Amino acid sequence: MADSFLDQLSQPRPAPGGGAAAAFGGLMALALLEKVVQLEAQRPGNQGQRQEWEEKLAQIRQLSADLDRLREEDVLAYRLLAQTRASGSQVQERREVIEYAIKVPREIMARSREGLALLAWAGARCRKHLVSDLQVAREFLMAALQGAYHIARANLPLVADAARRQELSRKLAQALEEGRRAEGADN
Repeated sequence: MADSFLDQLSQPRPAPGGGAAAAFGGLMALALLEKVVQLEAQRPGNQGQRQEWEEKLAQIRQLSADLDRLREEDVLAYRLLAQTRASGSQVQERREVIEYAIKVPREIMARSREGLALLAWAGARCRKHLVSDLQVAREFLMAALQGAYHIARANLPLVADAARRQELSRKLAQALEEGRRAEGADN
């Protein structure tokens, strides 16, 4: 998957682009987090908390599935946006496509925030020699959060209604701040 996606990303065409790359960065982070959680779930000293570790592992795997889906959805959202803009579609259809092109990176931000909270939980409980892997994962999740924020913001000028544009801008800023708070939760 990685080599294929990286090959696609490097091609001189618009999609996949930054939103898909942000989701991919989140996937790399969650893979590192999954490794740490699996190691801790298997550690003999954690037998009493094994179920809790396994529950976190299930949450991480769900987040990974979500980010993988969103990586693909970001490509679709961009293609729909480009087609709609080129075709001169109806105002309502154009509005829905623009909202979708903002919604997908917002969802990437939300999943990144959830990943950061899980990472903080694991970081507060794992063995010290695993913390460096979690620090790398945190960097990837923060990049996913901020990268998706930039992609969503880049689409805001397409929103014709000024009040809606302002509302979406506020929601994006709030999501970014919530992610930054999650990043520092237990680290």
